[in-house]
Amino acid sequence: MATVRVPVEGRSSGKPIRRARGPHVLTFLFTFFQPVVFSLLGSLKESPMKAATKKHPYVPPNVTATTPAPPSPYPTNHPIDNIFIDALARACCCRRHACNPSAVAAVGQIYPRARQGNMYNYGRQARFLHQVSVVRRPSLRAPLSRDKCLNMLDYYAEDCSTQATWQSPERTHQFPHPLIFGPQPQEHLTPKPLPLLSKLPAEVSEPITSGSQPGERSAVDKLLSTLDDLNCTHHEAWAAYSALPSPGVAYITESARRRLLQRLATIQKKGKQAMLRYLSVVDEMKRLDIPLIESEWNSALAFAAHCFHRITAGGVEAALLMWKEMEQQAKVKSGNVTFNILFDMATKAGKFVLAEMILKEMEARDLHINRFARVGLIYYHGVKGDGGGVRRAYREFVQAGEIVDTVVMNCVIASLIRAGELSAAEHVYERMKRVLHEHTGRSIPHLDWREPRRLGRILNRAARQYKDQPAKLQQIQDEQFLAPSRHTFAIFVEHHATYTGELRRIATLLSEMQDMGIPISGRIFVKIFKGFTYHGGVRYTAWTKSRLENVWESLLDALNQGLNEGKPDKWMTVWAVRAFSTCCSYERTLEIWEELRTRWKPRAEELEQAQSILQSILNNAVEEVRRTARKLHG
Repeated sequence: MATVRVPVEGRSSGKPIRRARGPHVLTFLFTFFQPVVFSLLGSLKESPMKAATKKHPYVPPNVTATTPAPPSPYPTNHPIDNIFIDALARACCCRRHACNPSAVAAVGQIYPRARQGNMYNYGRQARFLHQVSVVRRPSLRAPLSRDKCLNMLDYYAEDCSTQATWQSPERTHQFPHPLIFGPQPQEHLTPKPLPLLSKLPAEVSEPITSGSQPGERSAVDKLLSTLDDLNCTHHEAWAAYSALPSPGVAYITESARRRLLQRLATIQKKGKQAMLRYLSVVDEMKRLDIPLIESEWNSALAFAAHCFHRITAGGVEAALLMWKEMEQQAKVKSGNVTFNILFDMATKAGKFVLAEMILKEMEARDLHINRFARVGLIYYHGVKGDGGGVRRAYREFVQAGEIVDTVVMNCVIASLIRAGELSAAEHVYERMKRVLHEHTGRSIPHLDWREPRRLGRILNRAARQYKDQPAKLQQIQDEQFLAPSRHTFAIFVEHHATYTGELRRIATLLSEMQDMGIPISGRIFVKIFKGFTYHGGVRYTAWTKSRLENVWESLLDALNQGLNEGKPDKWMTVWAVRAFSTCCSYERTLEIWEELRTRWKPRAEELEQAQSILQSILNNAVEEVRRTARKLHG
């Protein structure tokens, strides 16, 4: 017993007081043996689960007892390096070149053993379940009703009305609109008949079949065989047409001219070179007084408006002048497609007053507001920054009986992001993933750039043809797939890489992209290199040099697996060089350029366009090296 003397008031000496030491000893022992006690309690709590595991051992299909458990598809608490590189490397592996989990883990998925116990593990969870409870569900297609399509968006409280997005104006003016074309002469209201092909000169209306040179005849035969090929590309058609003497349109029949213009207009991305080729053929037909039909004028308008990356005021003016020539000189009346092109051009150029005038002109001409016009109206409100207008336009799209597909939902997502409502766009994305989950047993179709365009035309005709048959429209709607596509992920990756700089969110999107079985595209790499250009090269940034090197290695692996036919394109080359010039040294940038130049097989026009950009990038890198050297030596 401990003896303590406590002084007492009024006494000269204290009386010994004995205190027990037992509570202090028990507290010390409990603190010392606390880890052991908790470990015993944990083992007792887990013993029933372990017993059930031994009683009902679970072996996943196609997995033997010696096969290690697959890695976690969603590592949650690991460094961003591992998450990002693992997601990018897994996304690079398409179905044809899919590798096993162990090979993917060798790329960058190396986690400390101490953290693997807290990580989600499919094999560990599956062992705690009975084998009967994880049987694969059969294929199921949940019906996509109109209400379900409407609920894909979150609406404001004040947007629950059914007020139309734009009102039908009263017809107070005659065609064409005086604010666009100015005052028109009276004789324009009675258009003259179009010149017939039979009234043209003989050398124009009929192809040269006799008396021509052998080389000319062989060139015509080669052009006709090329045009008859349904898979003929823009470049193949132009190469075959360039072999004809000028003017080449005089050597082919009318049907061959139509096919030629159709092949030249069918291109994935309209550029300056493609525009010059198409308009050169149009000019030859104008000089020979060969009339153009409405679809050919529409293609010329589309080239004039969208040949550049950004639609400027000059491009808008050129398109309007061509439209004036089409209406007044050629006497070809504009239809829905013409106004859709003009409205899209005005929207992307930020000419909102002009866009509203085009809508009023469509109403004044009693033109049907088709699928493409309604989709363009959704994007119009997004560019204006009106999130409520985006919701109203989408609701009217559904209530009008149009068929909703992934292209429409991607337009809604892009419009909401342009309107500054990223959380609403994420909400739509989550709804699309839920639709994918409900459609079990179905895989996401991967279409090339031609298929969505062809599908849009088919759905436009179907909505107009079966307008009075709701059951048929519902059957077509049930066949559509509202799951996220490759373009959906490209929209989000571009926004985060350009504006927010959230590298972790990009890694999550790439991981989800791989889990859905969507192979990565070259556009994703271009947008990631943009992110390193915009956010790299500064202190305390997540876009570091090491991560850029890992992305570069993933790009090389993807190219070796067949991405872009193993060749980088123009913008991939430009942005890769820009990213390395921002984050790395001048010597490393030159190494990247040499590697890309050996793989890149550009055409002459592509090399000319990219050469000036790359030269300025390298010159800036050289100047930066010189400034650094002067600082060190000065």
